[in-house]
Amino acid sequence: MSGIPRIKVNNYHTFFYQYEFSLLDALEAQEIPAPYNCRGGYCGCCKVRLIDGEVEEVQDNLVDLADDEILTCCCRPVTHIEIEMPDS
Repeated sequence: MSGIPRIKVNNYHTFFYQYEFSLLDALEAQEIPAPYNCRGGYCGCCKVRLIDGEVEEVQDNLVDLADDEILTCCCRPVTHIEIEMPDS
C-alpha cells in the first residue's frame, strides 16, 4: 500500500493517520473519546476490534487478545484499517 493509512472508527468517523506514536495517540489527536488506562499494554482498557487492515506493534502488550483484537496503545496502522470501539 502506498500513501497515508486511513482509519475508520465504528463505521462513522474516518481520518488519516498522521504518524503519531500509537493508534491511541492518533484517536486522541482527532478528539475521539478512546478508552485507556495505563498506556503500556498492561490493563487492556484500550482493546478494540480490528475489522479490517493491518497494524504493527510499537510496544509489547501483556494482555490475552482474540485474533481480531488489538490494543490501541500498543500499535499503529500499516495499511488502511477499520476498528470497532466499545460503546462508552
